[in-house]
Amino acid sequence: MIKKNFLTGEYVIFSLDRAKKPQNIKTNILTTPIKFCPFCIENKKMTSEPIYSCFNDEIRLVYNKYPIIVSNEENYGVHYVLIDTKNHEKDIINYTNEHMFYLTKSIKDILNMLYEDEKLKYVQIFKNKGINAGASQSHSHWQILGLSILPNKQKYMINVLKEYEDKNQKCYFCNIDYSENLVSENSEFVAFCPDDSLYCYEINIMPKKHITNIRYLDDYMLEQLGKILKKCLIKLDLMYNNIDYNICIYSGFREEDEYHFFIQIIPRMGNLAGFEFSTGMFVNSTLPKDAAKFLREI
Repeated sequence: MIKKNFLTGEYVIFSLDRAKKPQNIKTNILTTPIKFCPFCIENKKMTSEPIYSCFNDEIRLVYNKYPIIVSNEENYGVHYVLIDTKNHEKDIINYTNEHMFYLTKSIKDILNMLYEDEKLKYVQIFKNKGINAGASQSHSHWQILGLSILPNKQKYMINVLKEYEDKNQKCYFCNIDYSENLVSENSEFVAFCPDDSLYCYEINIMPKKHITNIRYLDDYMLEQLGKILKKCLIKLDLMYNNIDYNICIYSGFREEDEYHFFIQIIPRMGNLAGFEFSTGMFVNSTLPKDAAKFLREI
């Protein structure tokens, strides 16, 4: 079965026979010795002075020492690292609910700070956990990039969302029937496996209300967001211990009228290969409703 992803325009082939192919989930665990870790509080001289901190310096924002983009006469952008714990060994699945609240609050605060810079048109917040997800440090952290351009993927998303709302008089996300694909929910948020998931066991988290940006969440909603995010990551960890993953937060648009912010969790259960690179198509070996049922029951 071939399906087109509504938000990106990319095609995914659901090939259930691929699940029968012998394979091992890569579990090479990235470990950085504490004495070489720039994100440990005792090694803070290895990083810049914090631009932002909260939760008794448990959470700190610093400049990325190896930025993807450097501002000059031709380009403009910023690249930060959000260190979300002092503890070198701690993982999000072990954070307290209070810790998760301050993590989501820090993301809101930093977005508000970056929105003061009118040169920035888009902000991408993401987390790489593990070697297979592109992480180079084992100490838990996030990355935040502010760009003076709107990437093509985001342009496409905004256009299709606007077209959908003009045609249906309703937001695409608000119109999703996720009941069969439900993973978890609380009073404010729902987590589900999208019908057109490009990735195996991909989870999306979105607010039940039409909210365009994390910047507009109150403290209670930030608390509920932290809880459901941690719960989803625990489910993935119970499925495959120490699984690598990416978290992508789509909440950095200036053109946001038709937008409904969401968080995408991508488990790294296999690397993209020749077919994906040569065609731009994806292969998913698990139907989203089956992935959701399995995750829901963990």
